[in-house]
Amino acid sequence: MKGGVKVPLTRLMIKNFKSIKHCDISLSELNVLIGENGTGKTNLLDAIDYFYRNLTNSDISLDVFDENNRFSNEVRIALTYDLSEFVKISKSNTEDSLDFNQEEPTEQSRYNGYYKEIISIASKSPNKKVCVELVQIKGRAIRWNYSYEERFIFKSLFPVFYIDTRNLDVTEWEHIWDILGDLAKVSNSERKNIAEKINEVLLDRSHETSKKLKIISDIFEKANVNVKPAMAKDFATLLAKTYFSGHNIQQKGRHLNYYSTGTNSVKYIELLLQSIDALSRIKMKEPLVLFDEPEISLHTSYLDELSEAIIGVNSKLSILVSTHSSRLTKNLITSSDRINLYNVKLIDRYSSIYRMKKFPLYSPASKYRVADDHINAYFSKVNLFVEGETELELFSNPYLRILFPQLKRVDVFKAVSDKPVLNIMSPKLTNSQVPYICLIDVDKAISYDKNKKRLALKREYFPKNKNERFRYRNKHEHEPYLYFQRKRIDAMQNKLHVHYSLPFLSCSDPNYHAFISAVQQYLLAYNIFCLSTTIEGALINDVTIGFAFEFLKKRSQQDDFEKFNLYWDGLSKNKKINFLRILFNGKSDLLKSEKNLKSVDDNLKKILDKIGIGDKTSGWVSDYLDCFFQTVTQMGDSFSEKNFARYLEDESRKKKLLEVFEKNFFELYSLMEILCDIINKE
Repeated sequence: MKGGVKVPLTRLMIKNFKSIKHCDISLSELNVLIGENGTGKTNLLDAIDYFYRNLTNSDISLDVFDENNRFSNEVRIALTYDLSEFVKISKSNTEDSLDFNQEEPTEQSRYNGYYKEIISIASKSPNKKVCVELVQIKGRAIRWNYSYEERFIFKSLFPVFYIDTRNLDVTEWEHIWDILGDLAKVSNSERKNIAEKINEVLLDRSHETSKKLKIISDIFEKANVNVKPAMAKDFATLLAKTYFSGHNIQQKGRHLNYYSTGTNSVKYIELLLQSIDALSRIKMKEPLVLFDEPEISLHTSYLDELSEAIIGVNSKLSILVSTHSSRLTKNLITSSDRINLYNVKLIDRYSSIYRMKKFPLYSPASKYRVADDHINAYFSKVNLFVEGETELELFSNPYLRILFPQLKRVDVFKAVSDKPVLNIMSPKLTNSQVPYICLIDVDKAISYDKNKKRLALKREYFPKNKNERFRYRNKHEHEPYLYFQRKRIDAMQNKLHVHYSLPFLSCSDPNYHAFISAVQQYLLAYNIFCLSTTIEGALINDVTIGFAFEFLKKRSQQDDFEKFNLYWDGLSKNKKINFLRILFNGKSDLLKSEKNLKSVDDNLKKILDKIGIGDKTSGWVSDYLDCFFQTVTQMGDSFSEKNFARYLEDESRKKKLLEVFEKNFFELYSLMEILCDIINKE
């Protein structure tokens, strides 16, 4: 959007309107409301529409009261307008600047009282901003804090246009003609001159039309009826239709019915916005435009076109857009600095509106990385941010999603390892109020120096700033134990000397595992679920070691596996677990992968080269889980998603399977419990 910083409509306050118990938000030139279906975005637009429907008329409804509390009997809606621009115009057009020697009053002088009234209204506020409030109590008429005449001025200066695309006939564009008529309104003197010119042409007796008009006039006269002169706007509309020799709008010479709903919709909105934009530039008007889900029926390319149309209007408009489209949201927030983004959530059956932070402000580099999928995080029920493809593959496993159906309401994003991308989506930074969990491998939080046999805390999750840990003593913190937990972790890190076993850097030191547990508890308070090793380590542990061994055997050549098995037999259980994790592209206890291993003999190198599971995108995770569920359920060749779902219809079977899953994948089960708890609270 273009122009200065002045905003026509600066503030919106709503109390007890339908699902909105309390709303008090500031408005910019462009305001975007996002959120799930049923959260109350449309109710916010309806409140503004209801305000305007009753501004100079009476259109009272009893359906506007708090729908959750039948004892609530008062609705309040208040809009704050900025009259500063209109005061400037009015002062330059008052009597002081007029020539009183003229015999006939000019059009300018006729509006003199109108201008003075605007100045008078604005003078009551030092900043020329006025708050107009509607108050409705059950069983009573609506009360206003301004007179009818003053409200009429507000409606004229700040007209509203509500476009509900769900109920819009995009082949019927008569509403466009109404706006164009308002745009083309002429003064009384101009209208008089135009009428005289038309009469000269139409009543010229040399034209056949003159005779036909005389017949029509005689018919009216005999019937003793007459035609009431059209109002200024209607006259201008008729004039415009006469100029174009018709009123049926076409595209490229074809009727609108020829084109798709999406094509007509975007063209309708474009023409509408351009008409309102022109109206605001030519007339004393600063319109308010409300869009409810304008993306309906629009292809991606049309969404881009719609975004350009919205951004391209001048700054005298206030636009509110309610949308579910990540594409539209992305286009708007990356193209305009003059935007307010609000997330609407339903909490305890009431709509809560949160203003989100704009990521270009706290992470400028992120602006050029944003994609549609990133913005989807703003619309989620719950977000799970993960490191890479392996995690994405795991959480998209159909059998896991059948066992934990709540996962269908969790959106999983690959973002943890890409800070600019995580900045775009992070609810903590954007204030989107979407519950989230970040899943990380432990090597994101700590590192191990083999030479010093010491652990180090990584700054990303454990800043070196000494003041950081003391903020947990702040009275606003709900969990003061974090302060002591952080001190404990620091002390353990300083004193702990870890012993390991070669060649995989295996570690069975209980002090080390106590340290990892402390780190996990601490980070979870930050919504960070830290695995004790890696995602591969969560799948391959001391319980699943036998299953992982058999799974590897099925995927290996017999000769290669026999060599592996000979080496395997000579290992302790702890080394076996670490060996398997490395073969499955994971890391050992002390966070070493295959490429980081040193002092490895040639025989082991050959085994690692031959027996490995493949790269991280080989699909082994899905196969691993599929094979696990097939083995546990003993379904054999009949194993399928459909049959698995039927198998779990038996509650006793489902309970047993959940117990087995918890035993075998205890870290993943803990994460699932947290996600399910979040979903159940929503």
